[in-house]
Amino acid sequence: MGWGTRNGGGGNIINTFHPDDDSENIFIESDYVPSLADIIKRATEKWPGIQFDEIDISAEYTHTDCLGYDKYDPSDYTNYIRITRRI
Repeated sequence: MGWGTRNGGGGNIINTFHPDDDSENIFIESDYVPSLADIIKRATEKWPGIQFDEIDISAEYTHTDCLGYDKYDPSDYTNYIRITRRI
């Protein structure tokens, strides 16, 4: 999804960001908590033939909404599971 905007009401435009999958990474929004089997399936669909020891799995807390505002608001952040292929 990448960079975007949304209407914040009152004519305010709010900047947003959601990471996109790329050639080396898969991002899963963690509102959905996948099983390890689901993670491995997603990795092998994206990178056929990959072995489990060739990927890293990490958690990321990413600022995705109301970018540019100074005050911390936890609802402006999204938890992701990141699957990274090691080269």
